[in-house]
Amino acid sequence: MITLSTDYIRKNIAPSDLIFHRGLDLYRNGAFACVDSDPGTGRFVYDVDGRYGDYTTRVQLLPDDLTTSCDCPFPGKGCKHTIAALLDVEQKLKGWEQLGRDENRQKRKAPPDDVCLTADEIREQALADRKKRAGSEGFTVVWGDMLKGEHTVETVKGKQYLVTLHDPPAGKGHCTCPDYETNRLGTCKHLLFLQHEVRRDKAAVARIASEQFPFVDIYWDSVRRRPRLFCERPEGEVRDARELWRDFFADDGDYLRERPADLMALLRRLDGNKRVRFQESLLNRIEHDLLDAELAKIPEDISPALGRIRADLYPYQVAGVQFALRKKAALIGDEMGLGKTLQAIAIGVIKKELFGFSRILVVTLSSLKEQWKREIERFVDEKAVIVAGNPMQRRAVYDADDSLFKITNYEAVLRDVDVISRYNPDLMILDEAQRIKNFNTKTADAVKNIRRRHALVLTGTPLENKLEDVYSIVQFLDPYLLSPLWRFAADHFMLSRQKKGQILGYRNLDRLHEKLKTIVIRRRKEEVLSDLPEQIVNNYYVELTDKQAEIHNGYFAALVPLLNKKFLTPMDIRRIQQLLLMMRMTCDATYLVDRQTNISPKLTELEGIIDELVVQNGHKVVIFSEWTTMIFLIGKYLSSAGINFIELTGKVPVNKRQALIDAFTNNPDCKVFLSSDAGGTGLNLQAADCVINFELPWNPARINQRIGRVNRIGQKSRCINVVNLIAKNSIEEKILAGIQLKTALFDGVFEGAADTVEFSQAKRAELLNQLREMMGEEPVAVSGEHTPAEELPEDTPHYLNPRVLDEKVREVAYDAEEVEAGIPEAEPAPAEAAKGVSDRSADGTAAGSPAESSERSPRPVGEAGRREGVHRDASPERMTEVLNTGMQFISGLMEMATGRKMTGTHDDGRMVHIDHTTGEVTLKFKLPGF
Repeated sequence: MITLSTDYIRKNIAPSDLIFHRGLDLYRNGAFACVDSDPGTGRFVYDVDGRYGDYTTRVQLLPDDLTTSCDCPFPGKGCKHTIAALLDVEQKLKGWEQLGRDENRQKRKAPPDDVCLTADEIREQALADRKKRAGSEGFTVVWGDMLKGEHTVETVKGKQYLVTLHDPPAGKGHCTCPDYETNRLGTCKHLLFLQHEVRRDKAAVARIASEQFPFVDIYWDSVRRRPRLFCERPEGEVRDARELWRDFFADDGDYLRERPADLMALLRRLDGNKRVRFQESLLNRIEHDLLDAELAKIPEDISPALGRIRADLYPYQVAGVQFALRKKAALIGDEMGLGKTLQAIAIGVIKKELFGFSRILVVTLSSLKEQWKREIERFVDEKAVIVAGNPMQRRAVYDADDSLFKITNYEAVLRDVDVISRYNPDLMILDEAQRIKNFNTKTADAVKNIRRRHALVLTGTPLENKLEDVYSIVQFLDPYLLSPLWRFAADHFMLSRQKKGQILGYRNLDRLHEKLKTIVIRRRKEEVLSDLPEQIVNNYYVELTDKQAEIHNGYFAALVPLLNKKFLTPMDIRRIQQLLLMMRMTCDATYLVDRQTNISPKLTELEGIIDELVVQNGHKVVIFSEWTTMIFLIGKYLSSAGINFIELTGKVPVNKRQALIDAFTNNPDCKVFLSSDAGGTGLNLQAADCVINFELPWNPARINQRIGRVNRIGQKSRCINVVNLIAKNSIEEKILAGIQLKTALFDGVFEGAADTVEFSQAKRAELLNQLREMMGEEPVAVSGEHTPAEELPEDTPHYLNPRVLDEKVREVAYDAEEVEAGIPEAEPAPAEAAKGVSDRSADGTAAGSPAESSERSPRPVGEAGRREGVHRDASPERMTEVLNTGMQFISGLMEMATGRKMTGTHDDGRMVHIDHTTGEVTLKFKLPGF
């Protein structure tokens, strides 16, 4: 079998670089689906969503050859559909090869001990890393009065740490950096740096012999994880103090008590004694211990406090609230749909009562900020505000807004870390906390560096399944529980001795599970089914990108004049249908409307949902979308993620659909059923317990049909999760608002029956009123300040989108100014010249309707045009010249195609005439053959 590669496809299959790159774009956008494949025989069959139709592309890999075929109109074998299919085949072959290697690796027995690093070797690696950084990170030092004592070490970024040296040549002492407090090594890179500086100064070494440490140092011993005392002062100086600490510390400095909080008695006795110092890190541990004791005193019966919540919590939710109330930091790891948000809201409100909290910060995904605000205001009598806007506006929310809950997203935390640190939240809630699973990211660092009194983490991803993620999330909650990292690795990772950093397996997971029980509570849906309702609905609000908003609002702008008409013709109804359809498709992905770009925040959001529901928790899911192209795009993601799925669209014959359902039902590895509304009726999909609506249908009955395929008699799970993806500030929010149209009007406008239903004048008026009510808001302004406008391709119906049309009008007006000013310009490409004129005339005649030319004049250039130097008061002579030039060019194209010219029918023989008195523009011409 030949070796298939991108280079081979470019050189041997693609007829030109242009076709190859078009095929590459098609592959990247994913508008195709592999409907049949056999790696053994090298046979692959693809359905491709083409611009002018749906095509079937076939690939056959032979031992020494490659054959392809496609039923598209392209006159050759190497069409762009074939290129896209071959690129996908290449990736499939690589994926299968890797899968085989992974399976072989999993079949291998656990590696012998001599292959893995020991705990001592891992510790030595951790020390070596700190020694290397001590010599390479460019620290500077401000020395204290004596070498035995306190010194300040500053990093290149300006951070300062206080380093205390008990024995400078040996590097013994302690540091205020976070690493020293938790690493259990007894040193850090700052201590090691000072040790090196002292050792290379012979005079300093000689001086140390005559020094005595200047005070009694009581500090946190990070190696033993206990308080410790260090003293070199003469007995006569500290005799009185020694009598006070004798009950707490042995002569060698070891702590004699169990709890750090017991030191509060000694702290009070020694208050004001300058010879004795309690280090800040130790005081923090004492405070932590005292807080745990206070939390343990919270009464078990919290029902009076739950009275403030306008909802009846299920028993397992009450247990979750009770668990977190008694913790300074906790993680609720319930599966999606079990009400983690409500538990978190209740915890926040009750902690306000118990501890006087007034600042609660919720950090979540951008798509969930609106949902959090709605849930808070729905369930409790507290205010919630979303932190948004420019930096000054966001700062004002933190500084001046008195809402108990402030809601932001992870990306914004990275930008606002300084102002949030000043805000100093009492309780910090991390929703979808897997966003900080990688502890090397800047976002994770920013989140974990924010000071807070209490912390709560929500995630439906079980920590046991991703051991690499555990450390980072637990660090945020309790930096002492699993620290240090080298000890965590030594306890639970089998690290290769030959290949640095390679993980060969895991061990002692039962010990890890026991540790996590102290801060983690998790319930699966199967465990609490008896408490759950029939359906749990989650709405995920997804932000449109600037480009999506521009296109969406352009269609909306074209819709408004139609809604303002007093009389609707059948053609108007058709235009309304088209505009509404394009607005909805834009919310899913720009590829659905332009066939070139593929901007889809919804698809990104879906990836996270699938990871939680399918990959992490093993649920079977049905995903519905109205558009075949969107199904192709989703299918490409599922394939790249290695998720086994079934695909059903209207193209699948009815007699073959049951076989697909049987495969989904009976194959435990097949987790996703990807379907158009062809799968929304008459099919039994009860093997799944989750329904994801990639977009909401117009008709509420259709939503019920979709859910009814899953939630039906025989369903093993009595609770169905329903997830709706909704684009914010778009037509989809208006659909969600639940405005119901009468059946006849609904069918006529939204179900494509306008050509068969005759509306009376009264019913048309009713239709208009309902549409105006639903679409009553003005278009939302595009927020992007620096996003360049992208031109839609030629086959996009420009007459539907005046935002795109405005660009063409500005181009024509600007070209006219340049011509008059004598500015030379490059000759436009024929297609662009023709397109510019045709777009303008389409707008001037109300989206191509000659009957309405007297009702609408060409759109003014507007403020954007004036900023670009375009004048609205172009002279009639100039406009006549530009329009006649354009029509002459079109006439030339017509002559090339037919051999005959278009002729003007005005008195002067021109096709364009402007009445200088009224300003009216008239186009009159005769087409060849008429």
